[in-house]
Amino acid sequence: MPKLTPRHLATVLVDECVDVTRAELVKIIDAFVGELAARGMMHKWRDVEREIHGAWKRKFGAANVTVVSAHPLTVAMRKAIEANAPGADITERIDERLMGGAVIRIDDRRIDASVAGILQRLKQSLDSAAS
Repeated sequence: MPKLTPRHLATVLVDECVDVTRAELVKIIDAFVGELAARGMMHKWRDVEREIHGAWKRKFGAANVTVVSAHPLTVAMRKAIEANAPGADITERIDERLMGGAVIRIDDRRIDASVAGILQRLKQSLDSAAS
């Protein structure tokens, strides 16, 4: 039997929670917490909570994706994001100040593909070249 580290426990919990209904999720969490209590391991709960994000990321590649764009995502764009980050929580925000493109945050990584961001990087590059 593997050692029941917070990382292992979080991985097991994430594996059990994939593709379940909300009602099933509640039952799984209740059973999980009950099992921790029965084994005298409730002191590990906070550590397990901290490991869940990492377990999700290891399983699916990303846990959270936020897309900020000037216009709503098309159905095709949303499906492409879902296909590339299965299981991730996808949040979409509209910022009309963006002329075009998007700013995408994937967990703790930020990708600025907005027109404003591209122009800013171009300006910095030209300023560096001129000096």
